[in-house]
Amino acid sequence: MAKRSAHGAGSLRQRADGRWEARYTYQDELGVTRRGSVYGDTQRECRKKLTATLKAVDDGTYRKAKRVTIEQWFREWMYTYGANWKPRTREDYQRKAERYIIPVIGSVYLNALTPMQVQRFVNQLFAGKGEQKALSAKSVKNIHGLLHSALRRAVMSGIIPSNPADNTQLPQVKKPDLKPLMDDDIARFLAAIQGDRFERLYLLDLFTGLRQSEILGLQWEDVDLEAGLLHIRRQLQRQLSGEYIFLDETKNGKSRLVPISSGLVSVLRAQRRQQAMWKMAAGGAWDNPHNLVFTNELGHYIPHPTVYKHFKSIVTKMGRPEVRFHDLRHSCAIMALQAGCSVKAVQDQLGHYSSAFTMDVYAAVSNTMLEDSRQRMEGLLQQARQQQKEAK
Repeated sequence: MAKRSAHGAGSLRQRADGRWEARYTYQDELGVTRRGSVYGDTQRECRKKLTATLKAVDDGTYRKAKRVTIEQWFREWMYTYGANWKPRTREDYQRKAERYIIPVIGSVYLNALTPMQVQRFVNQLFAGKGEQKALSAKSVKNIHGLLHSALRRAVMSGIIPSNPADNTQLPQVKKPDLKPLMDDDIARFLAAIQGDRFERLYLLDLFTGLRQSEILGLQWEDVDLEAGLLHIRRQLQRQLSGEYIFLDETKNGKSRLVPISSGLVSVLRAQRRQQAMWKMAAGGAWDNPHNLVFTNELGHYIPHPTVYKHFKSIVTKMGRPEVRFHDLRHSCAIMALQAGCSVKAVQDQLGHYSSAFTMDVYAAVSNTMLEDSRQRMEGLLQQARQQQKEAK
């Protein structure tokens, strides 16, 4: 919102060409002091324009065209409103803005950006241009979402009257095909990891559905072996730069309790005994300041790529190279649904923000379960009819 500066009352003078000019100063939307002028053929006309302009500045309705660019606003938005963003979120936003948004529309003035320009920008992202390769529909949606959020804040701050990214037509995002381990693959996987260095980590993930950052950031104080509960409230997060940081919050910012079976309690007890042996062997070299459940032999955290690459080696040997570590989470959810757990229970265990999201992700599995239910009901009906015939 523009504001009149301390010395912004304005001044009148007659120009050499006979016209009148009124000068004034004001602070623009970013707090920068700037100068402006209005003109008139007569002193009265010029004074009238000056009075109207200063009133607009005082009322917060004044708009000085073409002053703040998209690039300037993005930097201001991230600096002013991003103080509480998670480090990875800030890094991700910064990367997307610097790589995709600023090079294309960064020089466009904020109040001059049109819905048509936004649409063309989105189309270019999806189609690709020059050295910029075409992006997936999901990536385009995420970049547009970032632009929309920045512009929405500009609207809320009174800098622009409306959001030009409101009604953009986005490419349709196709749901990714889930590649979980199911049925016979589960048994083969359990056999393949027997005796593996990460066997206990994989077992816990398969039967709890924790995110990779959550299981690698799990601390012993979050484990209640007596009650059979895990308190999921933190994560070891890998930044885009490759740096690792510990966050005392989950992906959605909410902690949750995850029940574990007696079999998993035994797995964790074995892990604690293993760590005690490593600690004794390492002596003064032992370094586990965060009291992590899963570490290497010296107590250091386990990097995400180490776990992932090792996992991929296992599933590739099984003939399932397309399976990702994250698919263990999907496997857990599917097994829970097939075992009769409610969608709400699965949502709570996985830490999804809503049951609707859980249903959407596992819709295909739910449909399969419904079909199985129909077939079972049909079998019961046919059995009942057969019994009726035999009774006559």
